[in-house]
Amino acid sequence: MIALCCASAAGGAGCSYAADCAATYSCEPLPGETPPVLPASPCDGDPATSPAKDGCGVFVARRGDDASDGTREAPVRTLRRAVEKAAEPGGTRRVYACAEDFAEAVVLPSGVAIWGGRDCAAEAWTWGGVESFTGIAPEPERVPLTVEARQASMTSAVFGVRLVAADAIRPGGSSIGMIVREGAAVDVVSSEILAGNGADGADGESAPQDTPWRAPDGVGGQKGGDGCLADWTEGAPPAVTVCEDGTTSIGGAGGEGDVAAGGDGAEGVPAPGVAPGSGSVDDGEGGKGGAMTCTPGEWGDDGEPGANGVGAGKGVEDRLKYGSISARGWQGFSGQDGQNGRIGQGGGGGGGVGTNGQCRPVDPQGGPSGGSGGAGGCGGRGGQGGGYGGGSFGIIALHAHVLVDRTAMITGDGGRGGNGGRGQEGGWGGPAGPRGAIAPAAYFACDGGWGGAGGKGGHGGGGLGGVSITIALVDSSVHLTESANWAWGASGAGGVGGDPNDDNAKAENGQTAVLWEFPELIVPPQ
Repeated sequence: MIALCCASAAGGAGCSYAADCAATYSCEPLPGETPPVLPASPCDGDPATSPAKDGCGVFVARRGDDASDGTREAPVRTLRRAVEKAAEPGGTRRVYACAEDFAEAVVLPSGVAIWGGRDCAAEAWTWGGVESFTGIAPEPERVPLTVEARQASMTSAVFGVRLVAADAIRPGGSSIGMIVREGAAVDVVSSEILAGNGADGADGESAPQDTPWRAPDGVGGQKGGDGCLADWTEGAPPAVTVCEDGTTSIGGAGGEGDVAAGGDGAEGVPAPGVAPGSGSVDDGEGGKGGAMTCTPGEWGDDGEPGANGVGAGKGVEDRLKYGSISARGWQGFSGQDGQNGRIGQGGGGGGGVGTNGQCRPVDPQGGPSGGSGGAGGCGGRGGQGGGYGGGSFGIIALHAHVLVDRTAMITGDGGRGGNGGRGQEGGWGGPAGPRGAIAPAAYFACDGGWGGAGGKGGHGGGGLGGVSITIALVDSSVHLTESANWAWGASGAGGVGGDPNDDNAKAENGQTAVLWEFPELIVPPQ
């Protein structure tokens, strides 16, 4: 058993009788001891020249039946079932696959080998030659082959296999030929890996542009009270706008009317100059009341426009700006959303006045009051950032070991990054509340001020263009022999911002490379 173990270890993925030996015995000779001459295993051999043998592998052909034993005379029908049988305790750890196409995604445990491209019309199921492949081509966005480290220190082998990853169809979806997960090792020999195109990223949603094409308008101010109707006339009550994001703008109350002199109007809310450099000192101020004259309320300050979103990858070092990878594949960066515009300031309330003898002696003596200021309009909603374009990958390796020999790897184009959405116009400020009066004397208090307009919403930034990478890795050992060859497609163009004239909102284009070290995306367990 020890001798067989060592022979199996030297021969790579092979016979079942060696599966547990390495965990129990050491095959290293003792000091001063001459290593024994080991007998050859009946399952050893080169997949290019060795016949397929019952007892050394599970046979799979499209004409087979998954309920069969998996022998040459009674093959199973699917690669999934063949791999399951080969990986069972005491299994052969090898699959002999006909040179046919299988529309399935395969998960290959460590230590299991697929000898593909077999000529199933030949009695010995020998390899059909350099143009003979077992095709693995699942539906779009499924990975044809995933290698998992279910047992330590066991290398999987893939020979005579053509992996075909279809063009991605989901926005931002990627096309990936093979994923080698943490701790796994695989030798890919005399095979082909063909990845399709990544899908374009989704365009960011624009805030409403037509119905309604702007954010809600501010509430209008209310009319001041007329004089000579009471001994004291209350100023017009404040107008209030409450926007969907909970922000509030209040037009200042009007100044009261009294006998001797009117009161001042209240200031509009929020205070002007929320952002540096915005507004002026008198924006939204309440008007002054007086004995005979008054001043109207000042107009409210317009809300600050929202900032445009930054395009994906801008200002980020190359090592980080092209996304990250995990056992689920690649994830790029979407563009930033545009910020919402700020709500407009409420207008100031108008000043009230005294009666100044304008009322009849038999009437109450309160003067007219000022109108309240209009409330500010709501800020426009920001446009959403564009999604990243999908990538095209031959192999993704995560803390793994990969050898590629006599194998062609061809990747497609990265998808275009999505464009950023457009921001929404801010709402108009509410109209000023009109002044109170004494009729027919044509004696007036003062109007309130108009509310400020809401700020325009910022436009979204563009999404990162998709990448085209032959082998993407995180902390992995990759060896490409001189007989390995590759070709890649174009990188995806970065999406433009909702404002196409804002260069900072345009995203970076994707990357192309033979090997690219990515940061790892830590995915929480499901």
